[in-house]
Amino acid sequence: MYTQSPFFVRFRSGTFAPPLGASWLLLAPGIALILLALAIVLWPELLAYLVAGAILTAGILLTGWGWAMRQSTRQSMRGQSQQATYKIYPSEPS
Repeated sequence: MYTQSPFFVRFRSGTFAPPLGASWLLLAPGIALILLALAIVLWPELLAYLVAGAILTAGILLTGWGWAMRQSTRQSMRGQSQQATYKIYPSEPS
């Protein structure tokens, strides 16, 4: 009925094939994780280095982010140092 509509979706076509090379998006990280797990089994101290590296990286990133926010706040406060005072008087009765 609505097969010619641009919004029509054929759910049971059976001809779906992922794009070429898309399988590597799953295979490469999977292989890397297996190799990392084997390396940790062989050298347990490697896990301590990985955890310490992740914590150090997170600390550096959060410190940099906080510093940038602080500088941005200071810069915006400098632009607001000029204050204006508006006096509003009631309108005169006519």
